[in-house]
Amino acid sequence: MKREAGRIAAAHADALDRASAALKLVQQDVRYIYVGLNGGNLTPATADETWQRRYGDCKGKTVLLLALLAELGIEAEPVLVNNSGGDDGLNERLPNPGMFDHVIVRARIGGATYWLDGTLPPVAPPAATPVFRYGWVLPLNQRGGSLEHLEWPPARRPDEISLYEIDARTGFDQPARMTNTTIMRGIAGLQQQVQFSGLTNDQLLSGLRQQLVGNWWRTVDEVKWRYDQKAGASVLTISGTAQVDWEDDGEGAKSLALPGGGFSPPERRSRPSDQNQEVPFYSKPEFDCHVTTVRLPTATKAADWSTKPSYDTLMFGRNYYRAFEIRDDSIRMIRGSRVDSPEIDAGTAKRDNGRIPDFDNSMGWISYDPASRNAPAGDQKSVPATYDIDWTADTVPCLSPAALR
Repeated sequence: MKREAGRIAAAHADALDRASAALKLVQQDVRYIYVGLNGGNLTPATADETWQRRYGDCKGKTVLLLALLAELGIEAEPVLVNNSGGDDGLNERLPNPGMFDHVIVRARIGGATYWLDGTLPPVAPPAATPVFRYGWVLPLNQRGGSLEHLEWPPARRPDEISLYEIDARTGFDQPARMTNTTIMRGIAGLQQQVQFSGLTNDQLLSGLRQQLVGNWWRTVDEVKWRYDQKAGASVLTISGTAQVDWEDDGEGAKSLALPGGGFSPPERRSRPSDQNQEVPFYSKPEFDCHVTTVRLPTATKAADWSTKPSYDTLMFGRNYYRAFEIRDDSIRMIRGSRVDSPEIDAGTAKRDNGRIPDFDNSMGWISYDPASRNAPAGDQKSVPATYDIDWTADTVPCLSPAALR
C-alpha cells in the first residue's frame, strides 16, 4: 500500500487530486463484498488484508482508504452513517451501534471538507456533501466525539431532469420526430451508471427498443448514454419517432397534454384526534424538473395557439412551478417541483390544507384553434427550449427566480 501511495503522490501534486486518485483506487480495484464472520460485522479488516484479498465491505474499504490518505498526508477520519434513511431524531435515542449501517470518510483538504465513499462506483469523486442525505452522523476519532447534525439546504440542482423535444412540423396526422433526454443525479444516477456502463451501444439500443416501441414510440432510432463526472449525472438520450395523441376538438381545433406538464394535488396533512396535533409533518427532500418543447406544425400560425396558465406557488414546504412560452414557432414548457422545507409545523399544514381545493392540478395542455378563439398563452414567461441551454449545468431555470435565490 505504501508503494501505491507513492505512485499516487508521484503522479499528482495537488492534494485533492491525490485524494481523488486514492478513492478511485479503492472503488475500482477492490470488490465490494460484505464481511461479517468472526466479528467482521463490527471489526474491519486491515488495509493490507483488504488489498491482498481485493475485496472488502464498507469497513474494510474505509480502513484501506484512510491508510492511503494518511500516507499521502491528508487529514481524514471515518464517519458512521445510516443509509436506510432512519436517522431522523437519532439524537433523541439511546446509543445503539445498530443504528449505523455504513461508514464513509470525511477529509480536510485545502481548508474544505470532502466526503469520500469507497463503496460507490469509480465515477463518484470526493464531494462537498455526501451522496446520501444524512441527518445525523457519528465521527470516530482518537479524542472521541458525539453525534453531528448535517444541515441540508434546498437542492440547487434537480435530482432528475426529463427533456422532451417533439418535432411536429410535418403536421398533426404524421408521426413526430422525438428526442427524450433524462439527466439523473445522486444514487439513482450512479445506479444507472452501474447498469449501463457494462453494455455496448448495440445492447442498450436493442434493450430500449424492446421496452419502448409499441407504446408512444413508433421507432427508436438512436440511443446515447454517458456519465458526466463534472456534472455528477447520468445522461441518457433516446431519439426516434412517436405518434402524438392530438385531441380532436372539432372544426380543425387540436389539443395535446404535454408529457410531464401536470401536478398531482398535494395530500392533506392531518392526524387522528388521539395523536399529538403539534408534531411537524415530513416530506422527503427532492427536486425534479420536466422540460418539453413542441415544434409546431408549419401549416399553423403561432397566434392560433394557446396554453394553460403558468403556475408558481409554495404549499406544504414544496415549490410548484410551471411556465409556458410561444416563441420561434415552438411552444416551450418547464415544470419544476422542489421540497424547500422537509418539515412543516402544524399551523402551516392546517393553512395549506385549506388551499388544496384551489390547487391547479390540470395537465400541461396546449391548444390550437384556427378560428383564433383561444385565450392568450400563459403569461409568456421566458422559457428556454430543450435545445437552448446546457441542462447539465449547475444552474437551470427549473423554478421561479425568487425560489432559486
